Amino acid sequence: MSYGQQNPYGDQPPQAQYGQSRQESYGQYGGNPYASENPYGGQGGLSQQTSAYSQSNYSAPVTHQNTAVVQAPRGAPMSNQDFLARVEAVRQEINNLSSQVSSIATIHQRVFSSPDSGASGQLESVTTNTQILNTRIKDEIRALEVDSKRSPGNSTKDSQVRSLKNSFKNQLEQFRKEEQEYGQRYRDQIKRQYKIVNPEATDDEVDEAADADWGNEGVFQTALKSNRSGHASSVLGAVRARHRDIQQIEKTLIELNQLFSDLAEAVVIQEPAVQAAEEQTAQVKGDTEAANVQLTKGIKSARNARKLKWWCLGICVLIICILALVLGLYFGLRNK
Repeated sequence: MSYGQQNPYGDQPPQAQYGQSRQESYGQYGGNPYASENPYGGQGGLSQQTSAYSQSNYSAPVTHQNTAVVQAPRGAPMSNQDFLARVEAVRQEINNLSSQVSSIATIHQRVFSSPDSGASGQLESVTTNTQILNTRIKDEIRALEVDSKRSPGNSTKDSQVRSLKNSFKNQLEQFRKEEQEYGQRYRDQIKRQYKIVNPEATDDEVDEAADADWGNEGVFQTALKSNRSGHASSVLGAVRARHRDIQQIEKTLIELNQLFSDLAEAVVIQEPAVQAAEEQTAQVKGDTEAANVQLTKGIKSARNARKLKWWCLGICVLIICILALVLGLYFGLRNK
C-alpha cells in the first residue's frame, strides 16, 4: 500500500461493536479497552496499555466439564426418521458455516492487503452473521442431544449426535485458527507501520506499540510526538484501523471459546424429576378424590344416623303414649 495517500481510517471513530449479547463474556477477559480511562494524558510511553490479544490464550483447551441441566420437552422423543431429518438439516448448516469461514478468510486477506472501510464493514457483518449461525447450530445440536438422552439405548441417535459435534468442533477450530493467524498478521503489520513512523524505535518499543490500545486518543497523540508529518498521521491512522480489526478478532475468539465450553458440557435431563412430580401430583389427586368419596359416604351415614335417631325417639314416644292410654283405660274401668 502507498503511505503517501490519505488513509481512510485515519479520522474514523472505532466501529460499533457487534455481539451485544456477549458483553458479559467480554468483560470477563479484561473489559472493553475503549472504555478504560486514558493513562497517557501526560506521559510519553506506550508500555502502560497492552492488548488482550497478547495476554490471553484463546487456543487453550477446555480442561474441565461442566454440566448443563436441561428441562426435557413434553411429549415422546422423536422417531429415528424425524431425528435423522433434523440431523441432515444441521449438517447443511455446518456446510454453510464452512463457506462463511472461507468468506471471512478472503475478506481478511483483502483488508490486510489494501485496507478500506467497505471491506472492514463487510468483515464485521459477515463475522456477526457467522457467530449467529454458530449459536443456532449449537442450540440445534443441544436439542438433538437432549432427544438422544431421552432415548436410552438408541445407538443411531447417539452416533449421529457425536458425529455432528465433531464436525461442528472441526469447523469452529478452523475458524479459530483463521482468526488467530490474521490477528498475528495484523499485529506484525502494526509493528512495521510503527517502525516507519519511528525508525529509531527499539524492538521492545515496537512490541509495546503492537500491544498498545490505539483506540485511545492518548496513545495516538503520544506516538505522534516524535513525528508530526502528514505521512506519519496517515500511517498511524492505518495502525489504529488494524487495532480495531484485532479487537474484532479478540471478541470473536472469546465467543468461539464460549461455544467450545458449551459443547463440552454434559447434558443432564430433568425428565425423571418432572415425571416423579407428575406421578406425585396424580397420586395426590387420586387420594383427594378418594377422600372426597369417603367424606360423602360419611356425611350420608351421619344423616342416616340422625334419621334413625329421630325414628327411635318417635317410636319410644309412641310406645309411651300407647302404654299410658292402655293403663288409663285399665285403671279407669277397674275403678268403676
